[in-house]
Amino acid sequence: MRVKVSLMGDVCSPVPGSLTTHQGVPPPAPAPLYPPNSPLRCVESPTPMMWSPGLALQQNKLTKTVFHKSQFIVQERHDCGHMIPHITIPPANIKLPFDMAFSKRKVMFTSSKVRADGAQVAATEMFGPPVPLPMLCCGSPVPIPNGYPAFNSLHTVSVGITIGDILAGLLAITAEILGEVLCEKYKLKNAKVDELAAKLLGASTPEEWALKQALGWLSGCARIALTGEGNLRVEGGSGWAKVNAAIDYAKEGRLKLGAEVYASCLQGGYAYSVNPGGTTSHQFTASAGGLDGADTIQSTTTSGTNERPAQHRLQRTSTSSTISPHVDRPSDTTVSSWQRTTTTPATGPAISTTVEYTGSSSPAGSWGMPL
Repeated sequence: MRVKVSLMGDVCSPVPGSLTTHQGVPPPAPAPLYPPNSPLRCVESPTPMMWSPGLALQQNKLTKTVFHKSQFIVQERHDCGHMIPHITIPPANIKLPFDMAFSKRKVMFTSSKVRADGAQVAATEMFGPPVPLPMLCCGSPVPIPNGYPAFNSLHTVSVGITIGDILAGLLAITAEILGEVLCEKYKLKNAKVDELAAKLLGASTPEEWALKQALGWLSGCARIALTGEGNLRVEGGSGWAKVNAAIDYAKEGRLKLGAEVYASCLQGGYAYSVNPGGTTSHQFTASAGGLDGADTIQSTTTSGTNERPAQHRLQRTSTSSTISPHVDRPSDTTVSSWQRTTTTPATGPAISTTVEYTGSSSPAGSWGMPL
């Protein structure tokens, strides 16, 4: 089975009609238009996959050196992110800015057969075989799996997807929805905790947090069993600030233990990997996101089977959706990235390389249409 890749410029939205459901709170009035916390239809704005607020908060997960149609390709764990414009019907809803501040449009299906820049390629398509492969959109009382990119069926590059990939994605969606249903059914949420604080922390009670983490682990275990690779993750917080710890397992036998801290547009992380062949590595990462790109510095020390350091690599990668600082025509708007790598072996001189990748200034290219 094949699924077309999704690109940074692909416009995505809930289907049909950009509609989701959010619980509304009417403004104070003698005769409210609707009861408090009643489910309301909500029209969400279409956004490109590379949504600027989500890019700045590093919720967007895109390739840095792999392109199709001169655009970055969407990877696993991609989320369009926060600040997607919403309008509820009726529009008198004082909770609307809150809903937008924590919006999401998240990829739930990936290809375990194809990696790009070290991560699985996202798989989301309305007419994907043999069933639709939706993104998970924000909603209340539960998130809604009805988001799709509009243009990826026009692309010429596709990736293989297995039945295991499809089942793993469906289970991941079920776990997120089930978490909200069970929290409501067993009253695990504390109404006395400010809703903004609960969103920022990821839960209003320890019980709610523990249930959602447990369901996430079950979903991660199912993905590993079905596809041969995946991750088990524990996290707290939101896109605005969060911490997470994860265990990643890849088919080739690599096991990685890591932790990350996000504070707005800044991120720092550490990972310890046991690689095929018995080598190990320590990796430190720091990055800063912006509205049009990100800058990442990564330091990796690899040790041989004798535990002695065999190689150190320092790599800096900068991506931009607007103007490349290295092109001859600085006024030319392009998709670009550049990567500088310095490798120092245990013996011998250091080797430095700099590679630039430049996309297209074509408006058609920037919006995912055929060139």
